[in-house]
Amino acid sequence: MSKKILAAFDGLKYSEGASKYAIELARVTDSLLVGVFIQDMRYINFTYAYTWDQPFVDLTAIESSQKEERAKIDLNIKLFHEACQEKGIKHKVHLDKGVPLQELMHESAFSDLIVIDSHTSFFTVGNHSLSPFLKDFLADSHCPVLIVPHSYSFFDKAVLCYDGSPSSVFAIKAFSYLFPQLCDLKTIVVSVNEKTTNHLKDAHNFKDLMHTHFTNVEYEILNGDANTELLKYLRQNGENAIVVMGAYGRNIISRMFHQSVSNNVIKEVNTPVFITHQ
Repeated sequence: MSKKILAAFDGLKYSEGASKYAIELARVTDSLLVGVFIQDMRYINFTYAYTWDQPFVDLTAIESSQKEERAKIDLNIKLFHEACQEKGIKHKVHLDKGVPLQELMHESAFSDLIVIDSHTSFFTVGNHSLSPFLKDFLADSHCPVLIVPHSYSFFDKAVLCYDGSPSSVFAIKAFSYLFPQLCDLKTIVVSVNEKTTNHLKDAHNFKDLMHTHFTNVEYEILNGDANTELLKYLRQNGENAIVVMGAYGRNIISRMFHQSVSNNVIKEVNTPVFITHQ
């Protein structure tokens, strides 16, 4: 069954990585791909509000800047159209003007998945940590989100992060429902125990679920600090993988895969990360 997949872009910064990952997923699932190009109007609206009461203000420079922005957005939309047409992907384009977080939140209510570049920030500059825009969006999105690197790399396996919590199981189920075509990939379930043990929480029930949805499953039980061990494992084994994580919502407490762990994975591991919450 086809899906509605969104590729979200800062209208001024086209991401080839987000475009290529979204196109590949749309191709595999025979889905409709919608390119959402967001024009951040906060600065423009503030500028007009400020200059409205100022005498002798020449608005020519502001209007010229707006035209330059629109020309750049139009070029990025053209690049997206051409990339989709080259792969024969059913696609549409939305140009959303307004406050970026509000625009994308609204779009997420009507989507099965949103693909977005991990560098998306809308004016946020400085260090290389996850932007406040992405943190807020991940916490409140109405659909699963795939955070992808700036450059595309072919994926041939899935790494499912499991800590025994309902939220981690929910993310794994959501991934399998959205992408049954990917359930034949090599699938590795990774869990971390603080104590030295190979115990997998609720192993019988969990393995029944896994083998119902996935055809090629392996289990990797690590020991130690969850953040440290998971990052170490993904740095060594995350190449050409899609990582699945849950428990990003603001009000969800997860023993293992909470926001700080997810943020570190996205920031430090160069691989797409599928995140959703209940």
